[in-house]
Amino acid sequence: MTASALDALRSAATGWQARAPRLLAAKADALPVSCELAVIGAGLTGLSAALAAAEAGCSVVVLEADAVGGGATGRNSGFVVPVPARCGPPELRAWLGPQAEGYLAGLSEAAAELLALPEASPVRKGWMQLFSAPGSAQASALAWRRLGVRARALDAEQAQALSAASGYHGGLLFEDGGQIDPLALARGLAERCRQRGVILLERCPAKLVERESRDGMHVIRTLRGSLRASRVLMAGNAYSRDGVAAVARHSVPLTLALGQFELSAEQQARVLPADIPFSDNRRDMWFFRKMPEGQLLTGLFALRPDAETEQYAAALRQRVRAVFGLELDAAPRLWAGQVGLTPSGLPSLRRVGDGVLAWTGCNGRGLALSFMLGRTLARQLIGAGPALLPFNPRPLRGRALLKWMTEAVIAHDRRRRARLTPAEPRSQKEATP
Repeated sequence: MTASALDALRSAATGWQARAPRLLAAKADALPVSCELAVIGAGLTGLSAALAAAEAGCSVVVLEADAVGGGATGRNSGFVVPVPARCGPPELRAWLGPQAEGYLAGLSEAAAELLALPEASPVRKGWMQLFSAPGSAQASALAWRRLGVRARALDAEQAQALSAASGYHGGLLFEDGGQIDPLALARGLAERCRQRGVILLERCPAKLVERESRDGMHVIRTLRGSLRASRVLMAGNAYSRDGVAAVARHSVPLTLALGQFELSAEQQARVLPADIPFSDNRRDMWFFRKMPEGQLLTGLFALRPDAETEQYAAALRQRVRAVFGLELDAAPRLWAGQVGLTPSGLPSLRRVGDGVLAWTGCNGRGLALSFMLGRTLARQLIGAGPALLPFNPRPLRGRALLKWMTEAVIAHDRRRRARLTPAEPRSQKEATP
C-alpha cells in the first residue's frame, strides 16, 4: 500500500457515514466581523465548547476545515470510556493530587451525558479492559473505586462469558462506559449549537491566527475573510493544521486503521453477547465492538505506509479468528483515523496566548475527555468556570523520535503476540502491516 493509498484510507467513507450518509443541510451563514468566542474545529471538543459558551450567552463562531465530525470525532470506534488511557490511579494521583477524584468524576459525568443522547445510538452497558496476561484485577478495581470510579473486577470465566473472546485472563468492567455512533453525535451537537445561535462554518479553515491585536482582539484569517474574536479555543487536536498546526505538534500522531465486518445472525448472537465493547491492555491494542446494526468493528495501528489494503483486511480477519474463532471471508469496510498520543498518556493543555487556549493528546480515549474539556475550557475562557487540569507550557521535544519509538514498541509487541497466537503460514504480502 503506497503512502497515497494510506492517505485514501484516512479520507475513506466510514461505517458511521454509511449509517447516516445525509450530511447537515448547507447553511448560508456569512462570516461575521467579530464574536466573543471563536472555536477552531467542529469535533467533539469544539462543539461542546461552542454549546457551553452559547448557553452562557456568548456569541460564538465555529470554524471547521472539513465537515462536522470530519476529523478524529467521526473516524473512531465510538467507545465512551470514563477513565484515561495508559494511566492508572497512581499516575493520576501523581499528576493531579487531590483533584484526581474531581477529574474522574467529570469524565464519568461526560460519559453519562454522551450515553444519554438518543441521536448517537447509545448503548450504556459498560466498557471492558481485558488482560492479555494474568494480573490482579481485584487490586486494580479497588484502586479505581477509591477514586470514585465504578470498576468491577472480572475473572477469566466472567470476561469470557461477557465477551465470548478467548485468550484473556480476566479484566475490568467500567460500568459508566459504553458505545455510541460518534458521527451522529457530532451532527446532533452541531444542530443544537445552531439552535442556540452559534455560527458554524464548514470547509472554512483558519489560515492564520494573529494574537493580541492592538485593540486586544484576536484576528483569524480565513479564505472567506477575517474574524475578530475576544477569545479563541483551538480544538483541532491531532487534526490541527494551517494556522493552528502548531497544536498538533504537542502530541505524537499515529494512524489507526479500522475495519467493519458483516456478521450473520448466528455470528451476531455469538460475538460480544453482552454487547459490551472491549480493548485489551497490550501495547499493540486489540479492540472490538458491535455496530448498531450488528456488524463487528475492530482495528489496528497502521505502522507500515507501504502496506497494501488487503494486508490490513487480512490482519483484521486474523484477529477476529484468534479471538472469536470466526472465519470472515468477505472484505471489510476499511477506513482510518488519526490519534494524538502524549508520552505520559495525559492530555496536553496549553495557554497559547492571552485568551487563547488549546489542547491535544486524547491518547485513543477521547470522546468523554473531549466533551468534558470542551465545556471546561470554554467556561474558563469566558470567565464562567475554573481550570480543571494543569497547563503544560513545555513543547514536545524529539517528536519524530518519540513517534519512531512508539511504533517500535507496538511492532515488538505485535511480533511477540504473533509468536504466541497460532496461525496458518502467511506470505510476505499477507504479513501484518
